Amino acid sequence: MSPFLTRVEGTIERVAALPDTQRRAIFTEFSPDRIRAEAKRQQARHDAGENLPLFGMLISVKDLFDEAGQITSAGSRLLADQPAGEVDAVTVARLRQAGALMFGRTSMSEFAYSGVGLNPHHGTPSSALVDGVIPGGSSSGGAVAVALGLTDAAIGTDTGGSLRIPAAANGIWGIKPSQGLIDDQGVHPLAPSYDTPGPMARDRQTVMAVLDVMAGQTVNADIQGPCTFAVPEGGFVNGLSPQVQALFAERQQRLRALGHQLQPVNASRIGAAVGLNRIIVSVEAHNLYASRLTELQAIGDPRVLARIKFAETLSADQITDAYAARAEICQHFDDLMQCFDAMLAPTLQILPPTIAEVEADFDRLNAAMLRNTSLVNLVDGCAIALPSSAGSWSMTMLVGRKGTDASVLGISGLPGMTD
Repeated sequence: MSPFLTRVEGTIERVAALPDTQRRAIFTEFSPDRIRAEAKRQQARHDAGENLPLFGMLISVKDLFDEAGQITSAGSRLLADQPAGEVDAVTVARLRQAGALMFGRTSMSEFAYSGVGLNPHHGTPSSALVDGVIPGGSSSGGAVAVALGLTDAAIGTDTGGSLRIPAAANGIWGIKPSQGLIDDQGVHPLAPSYDTPGPMARDRQTVMAVLDVMAGQTVNADIQGPCTFAVPEGGFVNGLSPQVQALFAERQQRLRALGHQLQPVNASRIGAAVGLNRIIVSVEAHNLYASRLTELQAIGDPRVLARIKFAETLSADQITDAYAARAEICQHFDDLMQCFDAMLAPTLQILPPTIAEVEADFDRLNAAMLRNTSLVNLVDGCAIALPSSAGSWSMTMLVGRKGTDASVLGISGLPGMTD
C-alpha cells in the first residue's frame, strides 16, 4: 500500500476511534468506503504522472458546498431530505482536480448563521484547544478537524467571521478572501452580499496552496517589509477583554521591535456601523427562507430562526438606508487604508467562552464573538486570522482593502507575524 493510502487508512481509523458524540459533532457525513474509493482514484492519477499540486492532502468540506452524490443540508434538518447534489461546487471540483482528497463533510451552525458554532441537531464539538470551549462558528467542524490533525485543511465560508472565528478558537490559520476572488457557484448562500468561501489550515504553506487552487490563480505577493500598519482606535479595540488586550499589545510590541511602523487610525465610524450587518444579513437570509419559516419553527434552531425573523421588524426605508450606509462605510475604509500596507487588529473581542456559557447567554456572547471579524465583512475587506504560539488562540488579524489579498498574504509570511 502506498504511503498516501496508508495515511488515509490510519486517519479513517482515528476518526472511527473518536467517541460517537464527538464524531457526529465534527462530521455530518463520513463514509470510509467513499473516502477509500476516492483515495484510490487520486493515487491512480498520481501514479499515471498527472500534475497534482495537492496530491496527498486531506480536506474536509463544510456542509454548505455541493458534492456530487452528497446532500447539502447547511447544518439544518430543514434541508436534510433534499436530493443529493449532481455536480461538485466549483471550488470542490478544483480541489479534486488538483489531487486533494475530500475527507468528509463537516458540521456548522445552522445555515452558517452564528459565530459560536452551536448546533442542536448534530451537537457542538469542543475547541481542539480546550475541552468544553466553543469551536467558533459557523465553520466549526472543519476547524476542529484541522486542529486535531484529522485533515490538512478545511474549506468553509465567511459571512461575518465564519472562517476566522473558528480559526481563532482552534489556533489555526483562517482566510477570509475578498468577495468574488473565489467562485461561489454550488455554495449554499446565507447573505449573498457577504458570503465568501475560503480555507483554514494549520500552517501558512498549506492554507495558501489551498487558496490558490480555490481561486484558480496564485494569490501571493513578495513582500520584503518593513510595513506600515494601521492600528485602529475606537472600532475593533473598544471593549476588549483584558486577555485579548494583552495579547494584542504583545504582538504590536514585537512588530515595532522588528522595524515595522504602527500608526493609529480612527475606526470609530466603522465600529459604530456594525449594526448594519445585522440588518442586511437578516434581510437576505429572510429572502431565502421566508416560505419555510413555519417548518423552521418546528424543526429549526430557535436562535437562528429569531435572527432570520428580525428582518420582519424592519421597514423598507430602514433596509434601503442600511444598504446605502454600508456602501458609504466601504468607501470610508478604502480611503482610510490608502496609506497603509494592512490593518492590524484583534481577531476577537473576547477569548472563546465555554459551550455552556454560550447556551445560557447566546445573544450577548454570539455578538461579542462576531464583533471584530464582522467589521471586515462590513467594509468588504479581506483578512487573515494569524496563529499565535502552538496550542494557543489565533488572536491577531491582518486586514486589507478589497482586492489586496496578495499583499496581505505576503505580509503574513514576514518575521513576527506568527510566533
